[in-house]
Amino acid sequence: MESKSAVDRYRRALTMCGAEEGWGVREARILAGLGESSYWLGDYPAALEVLNRAVALGEAQDDPFALAMALRFLGDIAINYEGDVDKAEKLLQRSLEAAERLGDSWAIVRSLLFQGWVPWTRYQFDDAEKIWRRSLELSDPDDAWARVRSLTALSINRTEMHDMEGALKLIEDAGKLAEECGDQFSVANTYVQKARVFDDLGRREEAVPWFDQAVSIFAELGARWELADARAARGIAKRELGRLDEAEEDLRFAIRIAEELGDRQLPGWTWRALARVSELRGNQAEAEERHRRSREAIVRGPR
Repeated sequence: MESKSAVDRYRRALTMCGAEEGWGVREARILAGLGESSYWLGDYPAALEVLNRAVALGEAQDDPFALAMALRFLGDIAINYEGDVDKAEKLLQRSLEAAERLGDSWAIVRSLLFQGWVPWTRYQFDDAEKIWRRSLELSDPDDAWARVRSLTALSINRTEMHDMEGALKLIEDAGKLAEECGDQFSVANTYVQKARVFDDLGRREEAVPWFDQAVSIFAELGARWELADARAARGIAKRELGRLDEAEEDLRFAIRIAEELGDRQLPGWTWRALARVSELRGNQAEAEERHRRSREAIVRGPR
């Protein structure tokens, strides 16, 4: 993942495309790529602007490639940034339809990977499982990125279904594959999920080093949302180990980044985790205030 340099390359490409009224399929795909790069950097306003342009141009040019790509990122932004799961469902269904019209398994799998988060956000874990199982089954043997993401998503889902041994097996498989393909973003994602499983199993001393490695990679890549998520999860593990100052630092960092990004997923549970830190310190007034912030964030969250 080299999203910072990718943004620069896509912008330079657009400046060389001439007047916008003459743009076609090529430019629709450049816009979709620019939107994807902005998305991975957590710059959601910029991503929304160019992705919507990509959709408009993709529709005008009848280009399923640009549509499948742009619509799937718009769908995920609808969940995390706009907090509108119904909107996300429609966008991601359109993305899948465009990918199927394109007939490219790589595009289909990526649309499915994003689509699975709709039922997952609604706590419909059986439905999410079916989607991610399909994405894994359809993944090309050479498409290691998609296979890693499918296995990671399935592991996360298994955690929610209280199948910790199944979750651990899936993420260990994902981790081995990620290490083999060498994509650091994928590697870090597997580290975070592996650490979360260890934390849920009560193996917190083992969890922290995996969180540490993921935090280092995400910081280097500039993946701000993933960095905030990893630090929030690490903060919870450190809290349970009694390392309250370190937990506070991680959790407050995650809140700050989430607020800067306009994210609606992280704040609810992160404020709740901070409230527990206050309770452990015996500061009930601060805990009550943080619980209030958590409730407010949950109301604003995806629904």
